[in-house]
Amino acid sequence: MKITDNIYIVGGSSFGLSHEFDSNVYVIDCKNEMVMIDTGAGLATNLILENIKNDGINIKNLSKIFLTHSHVDHSGGAYELRSKYNCDVFISGKEADFIESGNEKDFALDVAKRSGFYSLDYKFKHCEVSARLMHNDVIKCGPFIFKILNIPGHSKGSIALVADFLKGKAIFSGDIVSGEGIICYLNCKGSELSDYRKYIHRLANLGIDMIFPGHGVFTLSDGQKYIDKAIYDLSLLTPPRTLT
Repeated sequence: MKITDNIYIVGGSSFGLSHEFDSNVYVIDCKNEMVMIDTGAGLATNLILENIKNDGINIKNLSKIFLTHSHVDHSGGAYELRSKYNCDVFISGKEADFIESGNEKDFALDVAKRSGFYSLDYKFKHCEVSARLMHNDVIKCGPFIFKILNIPGHSKGSIALVADFLKGKAIFSGDIVSGEGIICYLNCKGSELSDYRKYIHRLANLGIDMIFPGHGVFTLSDGQKYIDKAIYDLSLLTPPRTLT
């Protein structure tokens, strides 16, 4: 589904585009190459590829996959896509080992299964990582520059990607903050409100227009005000609302 002149949403349970386990999956047309943000859980990669085909995008141009973090609803499809298209896979250095060789406890898959978010028979396929990202890294994709921001809170290695496009400045925020300004903290290893309070200010004063989150709706204008709402909510006495 085309969102802007070069940004598409091609997977995700929020819009009924792929498997119920899947996060939002985005594709950015970067002229001579195509970039994917997150991959879904890997159980409906065929549907994601069909959506890409229906949108008229040449999947053979897929050169880079950015994983906003290691939770399997975002990363489980990376193995199959990398195997098919020989694309590079990028993730924070804090969580790269989980993708390559981690066990279910490393990315809280054991807790997620007990909590009913995934079926008990779900199996994660480990994937080779091409590059381990750090805070403030800059990656060029065609004419666009993606700046990497590490915002621990949802997980230790959660990253957001910020880039300027014709329609404005966009952030692909994973599970750090939604298009409505809601954060997502979990009752599991690696997810900490204290980290959110410490690092959420990295999203201040960015002048964001568009927010493309890992779950739920996106916004195409005034995105910074929703980010500012999340920052403010984390300064209050009571725990902020969390995306579930």
